[in-house]
Amino acid sequence: MINYAKHEEEFHGIFKLSNQEELLAKAVLTEDNGETLCFLQDPVVIQIINKDLGEGKMMRGMGFHKWMQLSDEEFFILREKDIVAVASMNKEVVLMYETFLAQGDPNETEEQRTQRNSRRRVNIKDAKGYVGKVDEYRKRLEETYKRSQPIDDP
Repeated sequence: MINYAKHEEEFHGIFKLSNQEELLAKAVLTEDNGETLCFLQDPVVIQIINKDLGEGKMMRGMGFHKWMQLSDEEFFILREKDIVAVASMNKEVVLMYETFLAQGDPNETEEQRTQRNSRRRVNIKDAKGYVGKVDEYRKRLEETYKRSQPIDDP
């Protein structure tokens, strides 16, 4: 059982697998019959990019790509025996990971992108939060203020 990580709480994790793969994902650990199961959402693999700039200079970068690139699945289950180590992502990596997910995979179709984005967006009705035009609201505030002023008695 994985006892060095909190169970039943979602977190952004880095998972080193027994096959040497390293995954980043939103995850929840849970126990099932004495074994820890790890539920992963949108797992990605780190991709290191090296570019020779010439004159002995090298540029190095990092990017992500989907873990199972030919699958439309977003959720995966890993068994404890397949996980070597678990760690939480630092804030900078969480930001990069979330940005990657928001931008989407360049190889996905427009239909896949629309479906993915519809799950991440909050639907806002046209009138929600609308109070009125600024000039109208200013007049209402001025009238309320004038009514609240004490009347001077002669």
